[in-house]
Amino acid sequence: MKRARGGQKKHWAEQARVQCWYGEVKRRCDWSDYLLDKKFAWTEPDGDDRESATRPRTFEWIRKKSRVPRGLDPRWRSMADLVVAVEKNVQLAGTQEFYDAIFWDLLQDTTPSPETVQHQIDKLLATNGLVRVPAERVSAKDSHSLASYDEPELFDRCLRLSLHRMNQLSQIALAWLVYIQTEPPHNARFRVAVEAIVDQLLDHFFEDHFPDLHLDYYPEAIGTLCQTRLDLSARNLSGYGYIETIGTWPVIPEELVGKLTENHLIPEIHFFCP
Repeated sequence: MKRARGGQKKHWAEQARVQCWYGEVKRRCDWSDYLLDKKFAWTEPDGDDRESATRPRTFEWIRKKSRVPRGLDPRWRSMADLVVAVEKNVQLAGTQEFYDAIFWDLLQDTTPSPETVQHQIDKLLATNGLVRVPAERVSAKDSHSLASYDEPELFDRCLRLSLHRMNQLSQIALAWLVYIQTEPPHNARFRVAVEAIVDQLLDHFFEDHFPDLHLDYYPEAIGTLCQTRLDLSARNLSGYGYIETIGTWPVIPEELVGKLTENHLIPEIHFFCP
C-alpha cells in the first residue's frame, strides 16, 4: 500500500478512485493535462500565465501518481472542488459519479453496521426507482407465472432485472450491499447467487477501466468482499431477525410490484454496462 503525503498509508481504492475519474474525464475529451489545469484546476483567471516551474500540475500528478490536490493554496482547487468544477462542463457532465460512488467506500470498510448497509441500500433503491418487497408481493396474487421459481432463483432473477437500469458503479454497490445482508447462514443459497453477480460485475468493471491493473484490483476487491462482515455488536435485540428476513426480499422496479411476470425475467438480460 502506497504512503500518502504526510506518511499516511493510502488505500488502493483511493488510488483507483482518482484513476477511474481521471480516465473517464480523458475518455470524454482530448484535452492535455495542461489545458485541463487551465480550465479547471486554477482558481485565478490568469493562472495560466504563471511560470512553468511554479505553476501547479494538478492533472499531471493525478495521472502519474494518483496524487489529489488538497487545496492548501487558494490559487488552485482541492480535489472535491475540482471534481465539481469538471462536472459543470457540459462535455464532462456525469464524471462526478465516478469519483463520488460509494463503491470506493465499500472497498475500505470490512465491518459495516447493519444500519449503514440498510441506509446505503435504501438510497440506491430510491435513486433508481427500485423497491424491496417480500416474495409474495412480487407478482399478482392470482398469477401462477412465477410458480416455477424457488425463492433464491426468483431473488436472483429480480436482482438482475433491477441492476439492468443502474449505472455500472451503482450496480456493483447495490449487489455488494445485498450480498452483505445475506450473511446469516440460513440465507446461504441467496448469498451464492449474489456472489456470482458481484464477481461478474467486478470482473467487467476492472477489465473495462483498468486493463493494465485488472489482475491486481479485481482480486483485491473480491478479497475485500469475502472478508466483509456485518458489525452486529450494537444491533438492537428488538430487531433481531430483521437482517435475516430482509436479506431474502427481492429487489424489483417499483412499477412492477404485484405485476411481475416471467416475461420480465428473460435470461438474456445483461446487468452490467457495456
